[in-house]
Amino acid sequence: MEFKKSAIVLGAIAAVAGLGLMTAHANAAGTEFGITDARADKDASTYVHKTFANQVKAYHKVAPSLWPKNKDVNQYAIINGVDDKKFWMVTPTGKVSDMTEKEALSYDIDPQPLAGWFLAFNAHGKSGAFMAVTNEESHDTKRLVRYPHLGTYDLFITYVHEMFHATEQDSWQFPKKHYNLEHDEYMKHTDARRVRLQLQEQLMAAYTNKSEKSLAQALATYRYYKQNYEKDYKATFEDDRLEGTAYYYEIRSSLFAGYPDKVKTMKQNDAAVRTLFKQNRLAYLDSGAYAETYNVGALASFVLDWQADKQGISRDTWKKAMDSAKTNPMDYLDKHAKIFYIPPYKATMTNAEYKTMYKKIMNYKNLAE
Repeated sequence: MEFKKSAIVLGAIAAVAGLGLMTAHANAAGTEFGITDARADKDASTYVHKTFANQVKAYHKVAPSLWPKNKDVNQYAIINGVDDKKFWMVTPTGKVSDMTEKEALSYDIDPQPLAGWFLAFNAHGKSGAFMAVTNEESHDTKRLVRYPHLGTYDLFITYVHEMFHATEQDSWQFPKKHYNLEHDEYMKHTDARRVRLQLQEQLMAAYTNKSEKSLAQALATYRYYKQNYEKDYKATFEDDRLEGTAYYYEIRSSLFAGYPDKVKTMKQNDAAVRTLFKQNRLAYLDSGAYAETYNVGALASFVLDWQADKQGISRDTWKKAMDSAKTNPMDYLDKHAKIFYIPPYKATMTNAEYKTMYKKIMNYKNLAE
């Protein structure tokens, strides 16, 4: 397997990924999603051996079923504990072994004393992710509470999300031109941002409540957006596919990896996602022409799963279509959802209300400036 070598600093990933907040209690049985004291580890070594390794092990048990002919499997991890300059190799089966710096460097990695440092590697017959972690970062409460779909510090999210980009998406088709390579958020395009936030809320309601009415409203909103904001539509189209499907994959994978005793089947995963959306609504909303692509694409992907079940077809059908640069989850949903009546578009908030809502989302995620 070959994929592009890439280095990324992901310390600000929560700002663009629309990730979650706060502990949620799901039902009368007491199922918990989110950070608890028992799930916070005292240092990087304990975290790698006790938590991350078990998440990788649980993930690889289900990974082949998460995407058709999934390439994001059998991936290793090399972790650099920045504070004490230690290195560990984590195998796909969750085994952890110490590495010397010389052994780690032989994998053509580039250690940097930066929280959130990521690099895809492929050497010595092993491929995977090189990542850095600091003790301070792993105990940052404001950061910890952003990921209820995992329930711990977020290194596994970097691992599974970025390796989906590096492996599965590496063979996908790409457009001749990407209209937002600089990841401009276009926050001055207030009307477009408001419409896209409305779309997210309608998609979330459609999936959470299995509501065809909400889906019809979402389709009406999407068609209005596509028709009236062509430049913005082009700017978001490709990342709705790339970041949206990666975020969808991240949430599915994290629930299996973070809660292996509670989420064992896809049916339980479906129920867990709906619980997260009900209990952590603001955590899974975002705004910004790039930031919101994670959310719009992922939410549309969950709705596509629901629609596939409803139509009696395989969920793999829509997933296989995503390797084409001519579609994305929302565009595919618009063409394949079986909704017999699409109502006229109707705005659900004013621009002023949108701005208030955006501030509320940022405050909820501890990301307000």
